[in-house]
Amino acid sequence: MNTAKKYSMMFVLVITALLASAVMPVFADSSKTEAINEAKASFADLYEQINPSVVYVFVAKEAEGSTTNYEIDNFDFGDIFGPEFEEFFRQFEQEDNGRGRNSKPEEKEPQLTYGSGTGFVWDEEGHIVTNNHVIEDAVEVTITYSDGIKRDAKVIGADPDSDLAVLEVENPKTDLTPVTMGDSSILKPGELAAALGNPLGQTGTMTQGIISALGRSYAVGENDGTGNYTIPDVIQTDASINPGNSGGVLINADGEVIGVVMAFSSYSYSSAGIGYAIPSNLVKRVVPALIKDGEYQHPWIGFSGVALTPETNAQLELDHDMRGALIQTIQPNSPAEAAGIVAGTEDMEISKGVYVKAGGDIITKINDRDVKGMDDIIAYLSSNTSIGDTITLHLIRDGKEMDVDLTLAARPNQAQRAANAAHANEDEDEEPTETGKASLGVYISELSDEGVGVYVNTVIEDSAAEDAGMVEGDIITMFDGVEVSTVQELKDEIAKHLPGERVTVTILRDGETEDLRLTLGNTLSR
Repeated sequence: MNTAKKYSMMFVLVITALLASAVMPVFADSSKTEAINEAKASFADLYEQINPSVVYVFVAKEAEGSTTNYEIDNFDFGDIFGPEFEEFFRQFEQEDNGRGRNSKPEEKEPQLTYGSGTGFVWDEEGHIVTNNHVIEDAVEVTITYSDGIKRDAKVIGADPDSDLAVLEVENPKTDLTPVTMGDSSILKPGELAAALGNPLGQTGTMTQGIISALGRSYAVGENDGTGNYTIPDVIQTDASINPGNSGGVLINADGEVIGVVMAFSSYSYSSAGIGYAIPSNLVKRVVPALIKDGEYQHPWIGFSGVALTPETNAQLELDHDMRGALIQTIQPNSPAEAAGIVAGTEDMEISKGVYVKAGGDIITKINDRDVKGMDDIIAYLSSNTSIGDTITLHLIRDGKEMDVDLTLAARPNQAQRAANAAHANEDEDEEPTETGKASLGVYISELSDEGVGVYVNTVIEDSAAEDAGMVEGDIITMFDGVEVSTVQELKDEIAKHLPGERVTVTILRDGETEDLRLTLGNTLSR
C-alpha cells in the first residue's frame, strides 16, 4: 500500500472512530488506537525515507573588525549554547597549530562567528540546497550527513531574492538519495505537512502539522530605493519551526518536498505555529539556474503598486468592491517604462497620515488572470513567465479600459540595485528631494486615559507596520527615539522623515515594551 493510500485509510479510520464513539463507546478506544498507531507508523516511514537526504549546515563568517586567536579560544560557547554544545563547537576551531588554549599568538587573525542551518540533497552529483541567509558571507561551510559523515563545501550559486543557495560538496558520498520535488500549485490548506531539519542544533528533527495557508508574500532584504522584493506564493504551516530549520524541507504525505523552510513568525523568537516555506515550484525554477550559472534572473516589469481598498475606491470614485493594483511608481529603463505604463502623480490621503498616489494605471488582469493586488502580479510572473516573454496587462486609465503588451526583462540583481542607488545618491543635491509623504501604515487614535502613546486601531495590509510585526491593540510610545502622546505628535514625527528611511518604533504590548525596526513607505504597501 503506498503512502497516500495509507494516509487516506488513516483519516477514514479516525473519522469512523470518532463517529462510533457516540453510539459504540465499547469499541471506540480500540478503533482510535488503531488509527493512531497507523499514523505513527506512516510518519516513521516518511522519516526513514527523507532524513538521509537532509544535512546539517555549519558556517563560519568573519565578524566585523578583528581579534586574536586568544580571544577566540577563550570565548565560552558553553555559556551561550549550554555545556552540551561546547565540545561540538570546539571541533570546528583551528587547534592544529600546537597552541594551548590559553596561549597568546603573536599575530592577529580575523574573528569568526558561527551559525548553522539545514540543507538537502538535490541531485546525484551531491549538490546541497539551503537558504541564502544561512550561507551568506560565509568563509567556511561544512555539511554533515545524517550518518555523521562530514564534508567541506563551497557556495556555487545564490539568489537573495528567493533566499535560495546551492552548495557543492568536496568528495560527496556516493550512496546519496536526492529528494523528490512535489507540485506546490496543487496544495490546499489543511493538508498534512511535515518539516525536517536541525532546529536549535538538534539534528534530524521532524515536526508535523498542516498547511495553514497559501499565497503568502514574504519580503526579502531592505528597501534599496527600488522597492522591496517579495517571495510570492509562500506556504504557511503550523509544523514547528525554530532557528536552525532554515533550508530544511517541508514535505507532503507522499514524502515529496513541497517547500524549503525559510522563516517563522514569533514575538519570542521560538516556534509560535507560524512557519514559512518557499514553494517547490519556485525552487524548481531557481536551483537548476544556480547550479548552471551561479545566479537566477527573475522576470521583471519594473513598477510598484498598492491593492485597491474600499477607502481608495471611494476617493477615486470607483465601485466599492473593485479589485486591482493601483500603480505608484515606474522604475527607469524598465519594461513598464518602455510600454508606457502610467504611475501615480498626486498624493491622496485616504486616512489620517496614510497616503497613496492617485492618477496611475489600475491593473485588473495579467494575461487574463484576475489581479487583486501586487502580490497576484508577482506570483504570476514567478510561476508562469520567463525573461523575454511578452505579457498582456488589462488596465484602466482615465476611466477607459485597455490592453497593454510588454516584454519582460531581467530584474536587476542585488549588486546592480545597490550600484544604481549609489549612483542616484551621487546625482542628488545635499538636501534630498521629497518624493512623497512617509507612511507607517496604521489607523491610530488617542488613548482613552491619560498616558504616553497612541492606540493602534488597525494595521494596513502589506504596510511597513505589518512587515515589522505591529498588530491591532499595540500602543506606540516612541517614534525613532521621540516620545509621542497624541496622534498629532506621531504625525509630526513621521512628517520629519522621507519614504524609505529606516526608523525604530517603540510599542507597548501586553505590558511589555518592544522596539520594531521598519522602513517607512509612502503608500499602503512596499
